[in-house]
Amino acid sequence: MGGTKKVPMLELRELARGLGFGNPRTLLNSGNLVYAAHGKPAEDAAIALEQGILQRMKVSTRVVVVTAAELDRIIDDNPIEGDDVDPSCLFVSIWRDASDRHALLPLLEQDWGGERLHVGSRAAYQHAPDGASDSELVDAVAAILGDRVTARNWNTIGKLQELVDDVAAAANEDA
Repeated sequence: MGGTKKVPMLELRELARGLGFGNPRTLLNSGNLVYAAHGKPAEDAAIALEQGILQRMKVSTRVVVVTAAELDRIIDDNPIEGDDVDPSCLFVSIWRDASDRHALLPLLEQDWGGERLHVGSRAAYQHAPDGASDSELVDAVAAILGDRVTARNWNTIGKLQELVDDVAAAANEDA
């Protein structure tokens, strides 16, 4: 969530806890929430969070839930790496519905100059060396997927992975 759809992170954690999610933690002030799922399917969690955010905070937003295994796969599937790749300029757009992947495939046929695109199984990877604000590629992905996608830079993806590991370790200690 970003822009005009900001919600207080404390309220988001409280909402998640009230929905029965274990050890909810947030990262940054942009709607990044990590929690122990306790077997709740991702789609059910997304719907519950959307409804809770609307009811409690009066914000209508789409929620994309990524399991720990999916986050691992997203990280492993990233083919854009190297010394010339600034992690703050590598953007990962994660879709909620697998059919959204197909909508991006035509973008692979276009010449993006110095920018690079890879469409993986769960996310699109966009390297925009001049940043997102000046990127035609990042804009094109956002235009196609709209609110059906959530995007984070590679630095944030790494921080989310660390937080997932922390929450999983805490859940194992509680078990």
